[in-house]
Amino acid sequence: ILLLPLELIDSVTDLIDGCSDLLSLALTCRSLNKHLIPSVLNYHEIRAPFEAQSLGNHLVENARLSGQV
Repeated sequence: ILLLPLELIDSVTDLIDGCSDLLSLALTCRSLNKHLIPSVLNYHEIRAPFEAQSLGNHLVENARLSGQV
């Protein structure tokens, strides 16, 4: 796995739904740890009704917040 390009690793990790599963993968080796831990630590799950336009507007106005959504 250490020889795989980071883009491929990112593609695989995008398919992992659970934050705990992503953390488990990150803890398997140092290279994954360095690459994935920042993503795990910055992970935030947002749940809101689809009609919640104020949330969407807030994320648009604060691009830093929407970086991990």
